[in-house]
Amino acid sequence: FRFIYILVACGLGLSGSFTPHARLHGKSALLSTATPPADFVSESAKKQIGNDAFLNKDLMARAQNGPGKKNKERLKIGIVGAGLAGMVAAMDLADAGHDVEMFELRPFVGGKVSSWKDKDGNHIEMGLHVFFGCYYNLFGIMKRTGSFDKYLRLKDHIHTFVNEGGHLGALDFQFPIGAPVSGLQAFARTEQLELGDKFHNAVRLGTSPIVRALFDFDGGMDMVRELDDITFTEWFTQLGGSRGSLDRMWDPIAYALGFVDCDNISARCMLTIFMLFAIRTEASVLRMLEGSPQTGLHDPILKYLDDRGVKVNLQTACRELVHDLDSAGLPTRVRGINVGPKNEYREFDAVVCALDVPGIQKVLPESFRKVPMFDNIYKLETVPIATVMCRFDGWVTELNDERRMMDVSGDQSDGKGGGIDNLLYSADAEFSCFADLAVTSPGEYYKEGEGSLIQAVFDERAFGRSQEQLVEDCIKQLNSLFPSSKKLKCTWSNVAKLGQSLYREKPGQDKYRPTQATPVSNFFLAGSYTYQDYLDSMEGATRSGLMVADEIIARADGPNGLKAMSDKAREGAVA
Repeated sequence: FRFIYILVACGLGLSGSFTPHARLHGKSALLSTATPPADFVSESAKKQIGNDAFLNKDLMARAQNGPGKKNKERLKIGIVGAGLAGMVAAMDLADAGHDVEMFELRPFVGGKVSSWKDKDGNHIEMGLHVFFGCYYNLFGIMKRTGSFDKYLRLKDHIHTFVNEGGHLGALDFQFPIGAPVSGLQAFARTEQLELGDKFHNAVRLGTSPIVRALFDFDGGMDMVRELDDITFTEWFTQLGGSRGSLDRMWDPIAYALGFVDCDNISARCMLTIFMLFAIRTEASVLRMLEGSPQTGLHDPILKYLDDRGVKVNLQTACRELVHDLDSAGLPTRVRGINVGPKNEYREFDAVVCALDVPGIQKVLPESFRKVPMFDNIYKLETVPIATVMCRFDGWVTELNDERRMMDVSGDQSDGKGGGIDNLLYSADAEFSCFADLAVTSPGEYYKEGEGSLIQAVFDERAFGRSQEQLVEDCIKQLNSLFPSSKKLKCTWSNVAKLGQSLYREKPGQDKYRPTQATPVSNFFLAGSYTYQDYLDSMEGATRSGLMVADEIIARADGPNGLKAMSDKAREGAVA
């Protein structure tokens, strides 16, 4: 383990569409004025921010147990968007005693984590969804709805790279001693890098904030936060990191995290996740759903909401935020929303826009852009992805036994199919991460008498191609990675394109992410792009949903609370 010692030694040396419009109502300018965004009011929301939030396993208990408070006042709350952030917020707000109604553009819930069935009963996904062991908040929500033990499948503690010709490399975290030793030995022993690249990789990681964090977590994390203005490549090559390490290992990981490569992704983004890997043994452990996100994640949440009287309106788009302006033309209050094909007006005490970046950019009225926090949202960019699903008449990832590869006889459910039961990365394909869902998530993806169901996520390098070309390219690249799979036939395929998915984690973007509470007193934001200390991910969406609920609950009661302000606004409009 000589590279372990090099890394640690170097580290010790460092120590040091539609455009909404405004409406003027009554005497709203007398009731409130636009102000800069306030600090977090909720103590619970504050715990999701800052260095301590990365290591706080108690966050899981908070998510599992709910807000722990019933408001005295009962607010009528409208939530625009039924993705993961919006549904999580609705859970907490309903438990706090509020009347919650949701409005979703699509015919299904889930946002970027959505799935649905085609006319033949095949489950289609918007992307490939993997649950890291540091998803403390999301796991708490799943325990709260009863889905954690029922629908998540634990994978071996290995991150596997598949190279051209079927050659495998890995970051094998399986080790008798946990983090950080398990991680250090994984990088030291990986087959994915040549000896020279291993050395340069060790030198660069050894002089990184990650090693400082082993002894001084706050100091290390503060260093990471300061690296949002440079790319990972710039940071990595400053003090010895090699191009070979970037090309063969770090690029596939960067694409899997944010669908951009190391030359374009923020150093803060990459180092944040690896900081967690270094500190927490479980952070790099992977789980995948038993079947589709709809069944394993969303349906239990929807039942939870239905049991508490939350109404979810599908195919009901928000067409306008009806709001008041002050004498300077700045927004002061959201009265309600116009929704659906008939543009029906619905009045609410508080409104939450739980949308993705393109969604919130379309919904915000032009007058909101006079407020810097809202205008900054338009500086966030997104990345396009295409999720390709291909079913075969054998087991594509079975590399060791050709007869096993061809054998689809009998019942091979519950993960008994041939091949690799885990998330896979590749530096030699245009899909950075992929998996055989018939093996990893067999509950709804395995079909008796058939083999692999490969799900591969193409990034913007291939997004512009036709669906037919993407399927052809996917099969060709799979054949390159798994040469024996050339003997298999594709029996079914599907392509789901998402033109604007995650916000682009390029340098300098973090400062544009808005807080959940806004300068408009009764208008709130949620979504994984909003400010929270995790990445744009399922965990990030969950955190934002919990935080926005905490902020509303903390502001609901009292003479200056949301309910009192709503009553005053109605009285002013009548007067």
